[in-house]
Amino acid sequence: MREPLPPNENSGSALRDYEQLLPRVLAAMYPQTPQRERVEKLLKRYGTKRFHQEPARVRLGVLRLASDHHDDENKLKSLIDFACEDFRDLLVAAEYPLSARKYQLSKTDPDQYRNLQAKEAREYDNWLTRTLGKSIDRNTR
Repeated sequence: MREPLPPNENSGSALRDYEQLLPRVLAAMYPQTPQRERVEKLLKRYGTKRFHQEPARVRLGVLRLASDHHDDENKLKSLIDFACEDFRDLLVAAEYPLSARKYQLSKTDPDQYRNLQAKEAREYDNWLTRTLGKSIDRNTR
């Protein structure tokens, strides 16, 4: 049985507009139209099944995990395959790498757990800022 995603009422993901961010991140990571179109086609493999939830969020997670290897289409394909198998695991890797496996910490040391979640949200926002080349507006998070 898969672990559920950690609760994140106060984390940044609750405030992000993934639908709006996805095309901006795609354009920033892949400024050349032919490559961007190939990547978009690959990303659209996720979201075709009824159980594929939150396509824009998952696709952005794929891009975040692939950002260090964004020219490697095989890496993108493997991440998309990973998402198609279980999108939760992909989101954990992309958004909750520090707190996801430490859910018990939320009971034993809630402040430390919230600090981990806040750090994750900051790291995600920092990635967006680096990728987009400017600070992200709070309305487009």
